[in-house]
Amino acid sequence: MAAADLARLSGLSEEELDRIESYELTPDANLVKRLAQNLGLHPERLQASAQKSFFPQYPAGRSVEDLYVEMLVLGDDFLMNGYVIGCSETGKGAVVDPGFEAEKLLKAIETANLEIEVILLTHGHPDHIGALSEICQATEAPALINKADMPVLGGLSSKIEGNLVEGETVSVGNHEFIAKSTSGHTDGGMSLIHKHVAFVGDAIFAGSLGGTRKSNNYEQQRRSVAENILSLDEAVQLYPGHGPATTVGEEKENNPFFD
Repeated sequence: MAAADLARLSGLSEEELDRIESYELTPDANLVKRLAQNLGLHPERLQASAQKSFFPQYPAGRSVEDLYVEMLVLGDDFLMNGYVIGCSETGKGAVVDPGFEAEKLLKAIETANLEIEVILLTHGHPDHIGALSEICQATEAPALINKADMPVLGGLSSKIEGNLVEGETVSVGNHEFIAKSTSGHTDGGMSLIHKHVAFVGDAIFAGSLGGTRKSNNYEQQRRSVAENILSLDEAVQLYPGHGPATTVGEEKENNPFFD
């Protein structure tokens, strides 16, 4: 739905809608209900989101036996989550979405005493690949992304050495991650799914959904997340590209974009 149409149906000016989108204006309960109805969202959950009454129980995630996961909040004015992950038994590791601050990522790798074997990119937006060149050079590890996102990478496309393919498995020591499509936010958006955790990029956030600007991309986003993320066991931890970690169960109960 076009912003102008949503504003008109909800009794808002486009300026007011812009202010809501940029978190400068908090709508009252009646307006939240109208917005939810016009957008096809769950009204009570949207109200909880507007009031910031939902927050995940373990925002930094919980430990998993033999799997090392460090969430690194990277950036300055604009923040994102990059991850260093590893197999505790073998010392093999991976970097997921090296967005900014290469030195911070490299320090985390050194502290964890990991040998980085692969760099995994959930998608190709600049805030998720800003430190890619430095991490590739320092670790000599190949970087993988779904080929549909190659056009987004610009000059950094030369750093890519492999394709993340739907259904294929990436091994990190003794741990396996299945690449599953969560396209919509970008054409080649992928999530990396382990039996206990999933790295979901900007596909889904705690109580929210990755941004899109076209209705067909939005519907694709909702569908791919519902099919490939929210169908997982409710205890699976979701590590997103921004904001706190959450779980499948928490999102099924609280995310307004899903029934």
